[in-house]
Amino acid sequence: MVNVIKEQKGNVLLVRLTGSIEESVNFDQLIGSPPPELHVNCKEVPRINSVGVKAWIKYFQTAQSKGSKLKFIECSTAIVQQINLISNFTCGGEVESIYVPFSCTTCKSELVGLFKCEDLKKIELNLPELKCSKCAGKAAFDDIPEEYFAFLVRNE
Repeated sequence: MVNVIKEQKGNVLLVRLTGSIEESVNFDQLIGSPPPELHVNCKEVPRINSVGVKAWIKYFQTAQSKGSKLKFIECSTAIVQQINLISNFTCGGEVESIYVPFSCTTCKSELVGLFKCEDLKKIELNLPELKCSKCAGKAAFDDIPEEYFAFLVRNE
């Protein structure tokens, strides 16, 4: 079940989603009426199912139609998968930053790195290696670039 933590900063409502987005989600209740500008932090969303996707699109399409400026930040790998699968998942909003999956070549630990989308475009998706937080070994990107970053290329 998803929880919402809201913080008002001027005319921007910052919403932090934590937990899985599933059948019971009601964004109208959790977030309320869409504000002029809505920033959604998706860092702590480990999964979203098909019913959750429908609720997401319904709420954010309504927000966009009412003139809300949408920005999605710190998108988890689960959210990035949905952005790639469903062309209108962001409902016209901007994806500012995403988590990128890495795997340690030494100890096989999984880790994620946070990247701004504009920086990924600047480096033409040539990701740097990360240092493993467990063994300090090299961690390499752990997905298929053409699939994981498809939405970045699609939105150019």
